[in-house]
Amino acid sequence: MKINKILKPLAAVSAAAVMFSMAGCADTSWSLRTSNKELSNGMWIYKTYSEMNQALQKYQEETGNSLQPGDEGFADKKVEKKNIYEWIAQKAKDDCVEVLTIEKLVKDNKVKVDKESIESNEKMYETYMTQYGMDKMYEHLGVSLKSAAYMDSTVSTYKEDLFKKLYDKEGTKAVSDEDVKKYYTDNYTDYYYIHYSFKTTDDDGNSQDIDDDTKDKVTKNFAKYAKELSDGSKTKTEIDEEYKTDFELGDNGTVPSVSAAEKLDDTDIKDEVKNEIKALGDKKATVKLIDDTYYLLYKGSISEKAAKITDDTSVEDAVSRINIVHEMKDDEFDKYIAAEKKKLKYDTNEDCLSKYSVERMVKLYNEFVNSQSGNS
Repeated sequence: MKINKILKPLAAVSAAAVMFSMAGCADTSWSLRTSNKELSNGMWIYKTYSEMNQALQKYQEETGNSLQPGDEGFADKKVEKKNIYEWIAQKAKDDCVEVLTIEKLVKDNKVKVDKESIESNEKMYETYMTQYGMDKMYEHLGVSLKSAAYMDSTVSTYKEDLFKKLYDKEGTKAVSDEDVKKYYTDNYTDYYYIHYSFKTTDDDGNSQDIDDDTKDKVTKNFAKYAKELSDGSKTKTEIDEEYKTDFELGDNGTVPSVSAAEKLDDTDIKDEVKNEIKALGDKKATVKLIDDTYYLLYKGSISEKAAKITDDTSVEDAVSRINIVHEMKDDEFDKYIAAEKKKLKYDTNEDCLSKYSVERMVKLYNEFVNSQSGNS
């Protein structure tokens, strides 16, 4: 009986010692993984750092106040009604799960990966980070440049290659040339305008009309430009050059003109100007006084622009086909990834996430910032 009384506490002590020893030897080299890919602790740290920057931006948007990790009370701040550390950790984990999802989808969809291109991009990324001193900060946080390059550059490349595998010309869900052109012509406008304010300020900063001679000069020249554009005798580039001569700007002068082919309603152009452009026929120009500003307005042929939709960069004035496909399919693509992300089976190394916590990353980040301030 006495022996049992002695052995029982000894056994308890031995068990506790074994558990402590096992905890101390926990493998924290990886953070999250699937059967397809394992993310290192540095990759996890990188994402906590990235999401810390997002949290700072989100906090400013929500409160109107700037925030820095070294600010007093930082740990108690909230983002989207959640403690800032918890918000960062959750977002970082979501990011890591998405990375693992993309890796799986690349494999499942048999996406051809250009390893040489990826290696080249990673080296460029590492060179860029080193050039701006980010390598030293990453090193202090415990992130290798290779890990940062993978989570940033390589995963972005994988995601783009996956998108193309699905939606590009030879993709499993290929978007036809006809659909691309229809989307472009239905949503885009080819436009050009020059503007001239009929208001100026005097020496005291008071607003006043420009003189009548200048108004007359503007209206006559703008009417000339409108005729030349409408009858096709001058191009937009030639009109810009003519404006420089008429208004004595010199060869290096800046013409107050805008030329673009884009979604007109998505621009910050005044609604009155948008409506006037929309009302024009193709390759027609007009002049209009709107809110004390005189405009030469021109609408080109969006069909002619659509004829140059290609991903062949050697084509002059080419319109990027894949960019348009992105506009058409990005929402669908994001939903696809989100759905696959929910189904993904993965392991989380809580020992790693606990050891390399957001609090630790913020502490190390502040140490590095303060050390650099001391060296400056």
